[in-house]
Amino acid sequence: MYNDFIAQVDTQQYERELTQRLERRRIAAEHAVQEHGGRLAFVAHLARQARAPRAVAARPVGC
Repeated sequence: MYNDFIAQVDTQQYERELTQRLERRRIAAEHAVQEHGGRLAFVAHLARQARAPRAVAARPVGC
């Protein structure tokens, strides 16, 4: 039987999982910033990656 208590427990568990996921992402982001020597260096690295050419799949001749 699904009641208010079970709904509350489910909601609290979901919020805990989101909080843990957010904390793991924050820690990963901090490590990435440290690896690149600071925030500006990391932003520059991300900008270079965004501008980098990507492999394009070959299209059929008829397109």
